[in-house]
Amino acid sequence: MKRIIKMGLVGALLYLGCGCSLSTSVCLAAGWNDFTRDIGDGYAVFKANSMDVGICRADGRLILCPRNHDKIGPVVGYMTTHEYILTKNLGRKPRNLFEGDALEEVDPAQEHFFIIVKATEELRGPFSEEEFMARSEVAEAGAIKWQVPTNPDAWRSLGGSLLFLAFAVPILAVKYYWITIPLIAGTILLFRKRAAFRVWTKDLP
Repeated sequence: MKRIIKMGLVGALLYLGCGCSLSTSVCLAAGWNDFTRDIGDGYAVFKANSMDVGICRADGRLILCPRNHDKIGPVVGYMTTHEYILTKNLGRKPRNLFEGDALEEVDPAQEHFFIIVKATEELRGPFSEEEFMARSEVAEAGAIKWQVPTNPDAWRSLGGSLLFLAFAVPILAVKYYWITIPLIAGTILLFRKRAAFRVWTKDLP
């Protein structure tokens, strides 16, 4: 039973995960929380996981992928002009939850900026905020109004999350039965008391 539980959890987590290093087809967004959003002129913003949010071409070629840059995290804002795509990225740092932890996490204390030349796909940066604001490309863009990368198909993401919960909750309920059984029993008891209270109040003169 323990082996089945572990295999189920590992399989679900592997299905959720996806990194830029796997393939440039990351822009095709295979997972239910992944997405690709068209931002015009043959470019798109993509999300492969919480760390890998970047810019790609409509055909899947990566232009800005955080994993390909040291200490660069996800795109949290982007702005398009006739000639350029401007991006604001957070940083990333070692997670260090335990000894030998090789994973990284988003570092909101860091901010990095990039400029993509649409005509040539040239990627300029990363820049500090001061360096970025001093660039002629930014001056040409005028007032900076960042757009947040969002999923164009939010219902699909919600449905996938609910499906994952439907798969994971029974497994966790079996594994941690000493917690889930009292919780379920308490919830049932609470609903029964509320139902009885409603019937009692309905009979009041």
